[in-house]
Amino acid sequence: MIDPYFQQMFSLALGIKEPWFIESMALVPSTRNPNILEMRIEVDFTEGSRFRYGDSEELYHVHDTRVRTWRHLNIFQYRCYITARVPRILLPDGKVKTVDVPWGRAGSGFTLMMEGVILSLVKHMPVATVAKEIGEHDTRIWRVLEHHVEEALKLQDFSDVTGLGVDEYSHKGHKYITVFVSHPEIEVDSEGRRRQVSKPRVLFVTEGKDKENVERFLARFKEKKGKPENVNVATSDMIHGFRNAMKENFPNAVTTVDKFHVVSNCEVALDNVRRREAACGEKRKSNALSKSKYIWLKNSENLTEKQRKRLDELLQMEYLDTVKAYDMRLRLQDFYSSHSEYDEGTCSDFEAMVLDFCNSSIREMQKFGEMLARNAVEILNYFETKRTNAILEGFNSKISIIKNRARGFKNMKNFMDMIYFCCGELDICFQSIM
Repeated sequence: MIDPYFQQMFSLALGIKEPWFIESMALVPSTRNPNILEMRIEVDFTEGSRFRYGDSEELYHVHDTRVRTWRHLNIFQYRCYITARVPRILLPDGKVKTVDVPWGRAGSGFTLMMEGVILSLVKHMPVATVAKEIGEHDTRIWRVLEHHVEEALKLQDFSDVTGLGVDEYSHKGHKYITVFVSHPEIEVDSEGRRRQVSKPRVLFVTEGKDKENVERFLARFKEKKGKPENVNVATSDMIHGFRNAMKENFPNAVTTVDKFHVVSNCEVALDNVRRREAACGEKRKSNALSKSKYIWLKNSENLTEKQRKRLDELLQMEYLDTVKAYDMRLRLQDFYSSHSEYDEGTCSDFEAMVLDFCNSSIREMQKFGEMLARNAVEILNYFETKRTNAILEGFNSKISIIKNRARGFKNMKNFMDMIYFCCGELDICFQSIM
């Protein structure tokens, strides 16, 4: 017989109400390890009770029962399990259905509170680590995450989205995913003050990196009350497949290649020059460029005193193509910092810079100049929209952390679920453990 005080206290803590009641509570040896005790709470319902099914208000008699067990939060240092006879009811259409219990969802071996704690831990820890800490197989943790992500995705609303960004990410070699994100919405008040009214968030993740992904996103966008005609800007990298598909499906969007991608591509070209010269076999070049990669790629204000001194010495070596390529990279950065409007001066300066890149004696910079020429319209659109893929770069950092933290996902579905979970601003219920 349970002490009425403890029965009431635990009923309140577990959210157990009539017709449910706690029948017994006991510390018993664990089935996994008899040397360890665990708390077992048995819950039952009052005989003759009737239950609802789903959203129906009608009450049905119990047809039969099935015994189910849920893992709950630890009570003190002991693992806790709730076991109950779960009623099944006979519906008018002849189907037999299991009723919902207030402490757990159908198909889960965890209580709702335990799931909330698991989700809180997964937000900050690798799934494998969470599984180890709570003593469960990681597959069970992934199932919890998948369920709550899928339920939250049903509630997505894209009606306020007016700016989009798209980028692709590699995973395990040549497998790719495409990520579509929303730009934050900014309001400007009567005094010119800017206020962010919505957060950037991942809207859609899909496998592959072809233009069909844009069509799949468009279908999801419309399904979630998004209005393609309201999208006024779309940012992307310099992959034409994405851009052309975005133009076709979002006709009012000004397609923009942001400055971060342009400068990043220039840095790639610069590093390719450095690598070629370092491996050319000419001793003075390879010695000069040894361990200098980040000196060329960092902005000067981010260099240490030692690195800055090394850079000054390298810049005196005019025989290095890397020095010439570095000067061209600085010119590109200066172009962005010294121009702020889409006007004739900006266009003419851009054209002159592109000609110099294309006429360079360095083949890597020539190739980059040709890339600038091919994407001139979208690159110059940046000065009109002022939109960048900085939000995508931020998400890129998060996604990289997700990949490294997981040390490889078992499948792409888990990888995409985790991106939604961490970057989708989804309405998911977390449970604090303190």
